[in-house]
Amino acid sequence: MSLKEIGSSLYDILILIFSAIALVIFGLIFYLVDLWIIKFASVDILGLEVSGDWIVISAAILTAAAMIGSISRK
Repeated sequence: MSLKEIGSSLYDILILIFSAIALVIFGLIFYLVDLWIIKFASVDILGLEVSGDWIVISAAILTAAAMIGSISRK
């Protein structure tokens, strides 16, 4: 391997690591926004007595579905 190929490979690995970190951060932000929206809609607007575990699981499902759905390309 030449030095140019090694440098290119290291650059690609760094881009992969930064992309993975960015994806995790954006996923957490999106999850927290979904969690807040679901809590606000169910408890504050509709006045439902919903336990926290149902709010958390519904936000997790919505976040996973949105992230999986955003992968598809047309």
